[in-house]
Parts: sequence; structure tokens; C-alpha cells
Amino acid sequence: MKFRSAFLLGILGLFVPLAAQFNTTPEQLKEHVYILASDSLLGRGFGTPQGLQVAKYIAEQFEQAGIEPVGTSYLHPFNYRKGILNIPGNNVVGVIRGTDPELQDEYILLGAHYDHLGWKIVSGDTIVYNGADDNATGSSSIIEIGRNLVAGKASLGRSVILVAFDGEESGLIGSKQFLKDSIVPQHQVKVMFSIDMVGMVEAHEGVDLKGIEKLDSHQYMATELAERYDLKITKEGTQTEQRTDTAPFGKSGIPAIAVFTGTESPYHKPEDTAEKLDYDGMAQVANFMTDATLFLSNEAIISSVAGEAEEGKSVASSGKSFRFGVRLNTGSSQHNYVDRFYKGKRIFATGAGVMMNIKAAGFLNIQPELLYETKGSQHQDGVFRTHSLTTPLNLLIISPEDEMVRTFAQIGGYYSYHFGGQAGGTDIDFTNEYNNQEFGITFGFGVEMMHVQWGLYFQKGLSDLNRLSGDRIRHENIYFMLGYLF
Repeated sequence: MKFRSAFLLGILGLFVPLAAQFNTTPEQLKEHVYILASDSLLGRGFGTPQGLQVAKYIAEQFEQAGIEPVGTSYLHPFNYRKGILNIPGNNVVGVIRGTDPELQDEYILLGAHYDHLGWKIVSGDTIVYNGADDNATGSSSIIEIGRNLVAGKASLGRSVILVAFDGEESGLIGSKQFLKDSIVPQHQVKVMFSIDMVGMVEAHEGVDLKGIEKLDSHQYMATELAERYDLKITKEGTQTEQRTDTAPFGKSGIPAIAVFTGTESPYHKPEDTAEKLDYDGMAQVANFMTDATLFLSNEAIISSVAGEAEEGKSVASSGKSFRFGVRLNTGSSQHNYVDRFYKGKRIFATGAGVMMNIKAAGFLNIQPELLYETKGSQHQDGVFRTHSLTTPLNLLIISPEDEMVRTFAQIGGYYSYHFGGQAGGTDIDFTNEYNNQEFGITFGFGVEMMHVQWGLYFQKGLSDLNRLSGDRIRHENIYFMLGYLF
């Protein structure tokens, strides 16, 4: 087996540089991207008619390229149930049969998600999230890589599965469903590549291949093979990327590599449009991936660690153990006069700043924050308002990570340092009359979806604002919270 594979690879190495029939051009990729990222497709939202239209387009391209369907159709429909919603989705699946009798029942899987963020209405105008780099680039690439592999089929040992995944932006739904439905037996998939955002090679100064060190031949692929296509490999490693469709495959024990050129494009913004992309770089990546697939299809062993499931790895859309973000709280506050058994009249309160979300366990996150905060109450002399630096520290008990919309409850504490304020237009005396430090408890609940958190958040002071003997005064606040985690 090893002798035959080496012989075939030697012959292949003589002819690959001359094989113009599987040389992807920038123009081929550009044509697909301009269609997939057009305004008329309204951002290819999950479960939309435009998403189905894209799935049918990719299926047509598979057929024209000579890629066979798996079963009777290229479309593999599924339904995603969330609450009262029943969202229809479609993965597009094709296969190129290998020619080695001993290897053809094993698969190399090349995947790319085709969905994006859809559209919204702003001041009466339709704003489309075209998603040119994310991920019209990957969807276009697997079409042309498939075309290349059909042309070079005689040199293909293992079979190749090509999948355009739906629902990635909503929680890797299509890739999870592909595995759940066993479109092909999982144990026969020997390696998976997710081609997700590959339109910024020049700006990124290369291409990431996160997870490639799980492959036995990773050194050859990242050096000699990459040099053949004038590509610099910017990231490697053994860790499976959790923010793309590699995550469910890695969790299932399948070596999974993320092919990625960074977020130099306007990531998740309406400005991610087709004219901004590096199509020459895309073609380099497509041709490299064609050659890499042909090479791996004839390797005796692709990965010695295949079958080792990555226990504890997250498959959420966020995926990271540490996430940074921004936070805005808006609401109202009042003073609780503890000894007099009444509360002051509420005034507007707000806080804004940064936060970090740390994954402690599958259902538990730790979230420290640093906020500028202004709060207070109506006072006998007028509005009493403080200006503070506040550092909440919360524990979030959060629902399973594979859900599109995650709910959470939070509880914790906070510390505030009051650096200024006024009561009825007069500066507050934090030296003699009022304490400039405060601590208390926090609690709340909310939801997280596609990097965004929102919900209700409560602060209840446990320390007294009043420094003098007499009335005990404590802050109480109610906020609507809004956060974004990168």
C-alpha cells in the first residue's frame, strides 16, 4: 500500500504543475461570488426563500461540474425546531468517487457554509448583509475545487464529499445535522476541511490552517505544498477551530481543519461586498486545496489521532474560552432610605464599558466588566447623581451551547468608586458627607444569540452612601442590558 501510494504521488507530482484542466482562475470564483453575494439574495438568511435559491444554485453547479449527488438529490433538507419556530434548512451534498479499490469507501470532506445574516430595515431602507467573504468565498471555492477534482479523478484514491452547509451563522446547525443524519458513515470520514472566509489572502498575508497538525503529513502540506502555490501558512496547531463547521466534526473525533484568511473584511457588516475581495488569492487557496485533497486521498494514513473525540470542546457559535465585548446598560435608579422605609423617586441611569466572558464549564460562564456608570435619585435639594467606575463580576448559568438562542440567569456582585457627582447643582462632598465607595449584589436574566446578549439586570447596594450617622441610604438600579461579544 505505502509503495503504491508513493509511486502514485510521484507520478502525480510530475503532472500536477502542467494540468491546466484543474487550475482554478480568479474569474471563475468572482462569477460565483457576485451571484451569491448579490443584493437580490438578501443575505442568504437561514430558512429563507433566498437561502433555498442559493442551495439550488450550488446544486446546479455541482451537477454541471460532474459532481454526483449522494442519494437521489443534491439537497438534503432538515428542520430546525426552536420553541414555536420550525425552520427549514438545506445542506447541499455531492460526492466524487475515488478510484482506489481499498480506499474509495473512505472520505475526505470539504465543507463551506453558504448562509449569512440576512437583512434588516433601517429608516425604511433595506440593508443587506451580503456576506461576500463570509462565506460566498468558501461556497464558490468548493464548487471549483470539486470541478478540479472531477477533472483529476483518475488520480483520486479516496472519495471526496463536498458539502455546502446551511445554518452555520445560527449555531453550526447544518454541520451538526449532517453528522446526526449520517449522510455518510462518520467512521469513514477521515478528515474534514471547512473553507470559511478565504477572500483576504493578501491582507491577511497568507492563510490559516488551524488544526492541520493533527494530520501526519502536515509538515509537507504547510511547507512544500504551500510553497508550490506561493502561499504562506499563518496559523497551524492541533486545536480544532470552534467558530466554524469544524467544531462538530472535531467533537466527533474527525480531524477538522479550518481554512481561513482572517476577519480583515468587514466581518458581519453590510459592507462585506464582492468588490473588496482578493480573487487572485482565492484562486491560490482553491488550487492548493485541490492539490492537498489529491495528496491526502492517496495517503495510507491521514491522521494517527483520528477517532479521538475532543471531549469538552464547545460547538457553540461563539466557541472561544475567552471572549471580549462591549456593554451598555440603560434604565433607572433610586435611593432606598433603609431606616425610613421609603424610596426616592427614580431618575435615568446608565452604564457603558467593556466586558470579558470566560467559559468555566458547559453551562457556567464568568463575566467580569468595567463600566462607567451614572446613577442616583431625586433628593430634597434636587437631583442627586453620582459618576462612578463600576466593576461587576457575574456568574452566568447558561443553556446548552448547541442552541441557536441561549438563555441565561446571572448573579454576582459589584464594586463602585464614585469619582464625582452633584446634588441640586452642588458638588457632592465625598470627604465628609458621603462615601465614595460602594458594593452590592447583582442579578438578572437574558438571552444570547449570534454574539449579542440582552436582558434585564438589577443592582442592589449593600453599603451605605451616607457617611454621617443617621439615615442609611443605598442605591437600587434596574437596567436593560445590551452587550456584544466578539
